[in-house]
Amino acid sequence: MNDTDVNAAKQQLRRLTDAYRRPLRGKFAELMPLRQEIIELDGKGASGGEIAAMLAQCQVAVSKDTVGRFLRMEKKERSSTRPKKTGGEAQPPGNESAAAKPMMPRLTPSVNL
Repeated sequence: MNDTDVNAAKQQLRRLTDAYRRPLRGKFAELMPLRQEIIELDGKGASGGEIAAMLAQCQVAVSKDTVGRFLRMEKKERSSTRPKKTGGEAQPPGNESAAAKPMMPRLTPSVNL
């Protein structure tokens, strides 16, 4: 393989890697179509057991532990795709604004022994 072939293969593999999502199996696959409703119930403070009981009323039999794992996975997924908040741009050293207050030394009370 020459460099052009290697670069083309790397680019194609990168696209495939970026697009890959492991298929859900078992109970998680059953819960995915109900994802928004489960997240909404969690947001309203429903416990995993309460959500599992509501799902059972809809003929979806899962345990509270499965609901908990599903919600943890969803929270992890949402937090990894959400852009991180920044506190603004940091000022380079020595570029102080007029509003900056000078540092005052901490005064400790003197003790006569």
